[in-house]
Amino acid sequence: MTKPISLALSEVKSALKQMVLFNSIMDSLAVFLISVLVFILVSLQWYYAFIPFLLYAGLHTYRAIKGTSYRQVEDKVPQLKEMLRTAADNVSRDNEITGALNQDVLHLMKLVRTSYFLNFGRLTRELLMMGVVAFLIIGASAYNVHLLNFDEVASKIKSSYGGFGQYEMSSEDLVYEENASDDIYGNKSVAELGSEELNLQINPVLSDVAIGKTKPPEKKEFQEVPPREIAGTTDTTFQETIPKGYQKIVKSYFREIAKG
Repeated sequence: MTKPISLALSEVKSALKQMVLFNSIMDSLAVFLISVLVFILVSLQWYYAFIPFLLYAGLHTYRAIKGTSYRQVEDKVPQLKEMLRTAADNVSRDNEITGALNQDVLHLMKLVRTSYFLNFGRLTRELLMMGVVAFLIIGASAYNVHLLNFDEVASKIKSSYGGFGQYEMSSEDLVYEENASDDIYGNKSVAELGSEELNLQINPVLSDVAIGKTKPPEKKEFQEVPPREIAGTTDTTFQETIPKGYQKIVKSYFREIAKG
């Protein structure tokens, strides 16, 4: 047996989707009328307006219905704050706590009104705008008002980019020769150029490279590069850095060390 809370939640969800669908239809109609006016002013057929209308209606309606949730009801009815979502999350449970919660939710659902989900200010503005656009469409169609000729603009753009020109060929410029002989294919070994006979021979195997004639690699001897000459250089001695007054002392010092 279906619980009363389940039926109440389904009814709220259905009413919410209906209001969202109504708002989406009104928005899509406004887009359609604006598209019709634009296409008339640019010299295009009015039924092309169904393309943006269908695209906008499908995308907008899908997003609006997908975004419906019980939070929207709770925002309009603060008494159901978090209670409605809690009851929806625990609709399959049956205990004293959920039972008491369901009873409170069913009692407070009487406060929910469908008019809460209609934005009357926005709806009024859309109706006025659609009325003005409808009069503009009628006036533009009656007086043949066009701000832009789309066909002429497209042709100018196409001509500015150039393209392939149109070529005409006169039948007088065509020269043909009729073969009156029985041999319609002719001699395959003879090519007739004017009145001279030309023999052509093409040898596909004629080439400068003989694959069958190969030679072993040549053995070459490489010369060794001798090293550069090595020469010694004299280094500095103690005499260059020791003052002359101390040279005899240093020599006698090293001589005594050598004796020891």
